[in-house]
Amino acid sequence: MSPPSREQILKTAKIFLQGFNDFTPEAVTRVSSPSCTYRMGPACLNQPVKNNDEIHTFVKALQTITPTFELGLVEGEEIMVDVEARKVAMHLKSKSPTVAGLYQNEYIFIVTMNEDGTMVDDVLEFTDSLHTSEMLPKMAKAAEEAAKK
Repeated sequence: MSPPSREQILKTAKIFLQGFNDFTPEAVTRVSSPSCTYRMGPACLNQPVKNNDEIHTFVKALQTITPTFELGLVEGEEIMVDVEARKVAMHLKSKSPTVAGLYQNEYIFIVTMNEDGTMVDDVLEFTDSLHTSEMLPKMAKAAEEAAKK
């Protein structure tokens, strides 16, 4: 089977990104294959690999502490596409008003598509570990407090 077209891979990558901006569990996994895996690095963050159901749970928890999530390419960057490997690499930034304060971060996402390029099979997310390790406890505490209400 020949690899999917560059255009198809880019289309799927853009739908994937838009899912984060739509910010519902269903939207975030809109183009995820049933066996899609989500991995977060670097390893020092000790984040387990997640499947679609776990991503749904994660997004629902986030929704209790933030009404919106904006994720997009860093200004001046483009999505890098490897057609043969069915992968894209994206330099991204996020912004989200949370009950624990403004959350902003920077990421590199490496996303692997299925054989026809229409679904995401794997997400490898590298995040700013210093900022993430500082914000995660604050956000977890805010989520616990929100759940008590």
